[in-house]
Amino acid sequence: MSVVVRNPKPDELTTVWEVLCGAFGEGPRERFRRQIWEDSTFAIEQIRIAEVDGKIVSHVWVAERPVFYRGQAVLPMGGIGGVGTLPDYRGQGLATLLLEDAIAYMERKEHAISMLFTDINPFYARLGWANFPEWRFQLEVQRLPDKSQVPEGYFVRPCEIDKDLPDLQAIYRKHVEKLQLSLCHARPNNFWFDGHPQYLGLKPSHVVVKGQGTRDEGKAVGYVCASATERGIRLSEFAYDPEHPQGLIALAVALASEAKAEGKEGVIEGITPFAHPLPQILAELTDANLWHQVSEHMMLRVNNLLQCLEIAQTLMEKTLTEVGAKNLHGSFRFSLSKPEQSAVIEVQSGKVKVRDNDAAEVTIPVTPREFCLLFFGAVSVWQWRHLLVRKGVVLNETQTALLSLLFPNHPTAYWGGDHF
Repeated sequence: MSVVVRNPKPDELTTVWEVLCGAFGEGPRERFRRQIWEDSTFAIEQIRIAEVDGKIVSHVWVAERPVFYRGQAVLPMGGIGGVGTLPDYRGQGLATLLLEDAIAYMERKEHAISMLFTDINPFYARLGWANFPEWRFQLEVQRLPDKSQVPEGYFVRPCEIDKDLPDLQAIYRKHVEKLQLSLCHARPNNFWFDGHPQYLGLKPSHVVVKGQGTRDEGKAVGYVCASATERGIRLSEFAYDPEHPQGLIALAVALASEAKAEGKEGVIEGITPFAHPLPQILAELTDANLWHQVSEHMMLRVNNLLQCLEIAQTLMEKTLTEVGAKNLHGSFRFSLSKPEQSAVIEVQSGKVKVRDNDAAEVTIPVTPREFCLLFFGAVSVWQWRHLLVRKGVVLNETQTALLSLLFPNHPTAYWGGDHF
């Protein structure tokens, strides 16, 4: 058996499309078509294929998906999607071969991290990906709020994408920055128009406007991407200008009414950063019981530990300055188990240095999951440090306090339309 790993040629993309449909079934055929021909971030070099005896039989896509870190910095990220092999060729290690090739490609492209979504987590864990929590919410409207509860001057209207897009893009960026969100896609502007993300949910449906006239006048201060379900509506994305929190009340009233329209049960569900105010307001206004569910279908891989810390360095120094912590000092060597790599953070007089040598006051051995939980703020350092005790690492109070400033607890979200 002769196996060749390569990029497809332009005239082979239709064959690649058919291989994807052969591997995953006919259900996602339209999604795969849009992925190849209606995604402005797509490039043929991102596709890795395995050819067996001259026939294309296996596929991996490394999507270009840079993500925000704490709302301000940007991490280059490779999104792994479409990992599939035709049924007759499975069990021969082709997917693993392509993933190893994809890792090498991401290293060449200097992708600091990688992300994927899966139900077979152990398969990817072998190669360094680790489970990471993703939050969703669900509630059932018990009472329709009165329209008099909408704050004066706020209106909700249908989105007019050609008219509203510049405002929505600004709201998206401000929402990410002010809430210090991590893992949100740092989208190119034209991505909003692409058929692929629109098919997956990047389709703004409602816009919140602040003005003194009618709902067709004024400034856009929030939006949501909502789609109908049998029981109510699903939110694949939402954002608002934090300077206009009252806009969320107007939005919640409109969404509650839509979820109960045409005799529906009033179920509202979707992806959310944990403890985001919109689901909380929805629950309060409708007397609903708010449920949060965490899943770990998302997996992250630290491709370059040093690069991640270097990108975060400026934000670390900013935090130390804001809290007046110039008296704290220390150095930490993070030793990552898979893929094996290490890097040192040194803090002195409010300045942060990141280096790749081994000299540090304390060495912290971490698994990929442990590092991602810390780095992406999913857990407080005061809790996280107890994961280290079984490894013989005991952080004192000063070290813990310093690390908690370098890696503050903060929310994450990866919206539906950005998938790959």
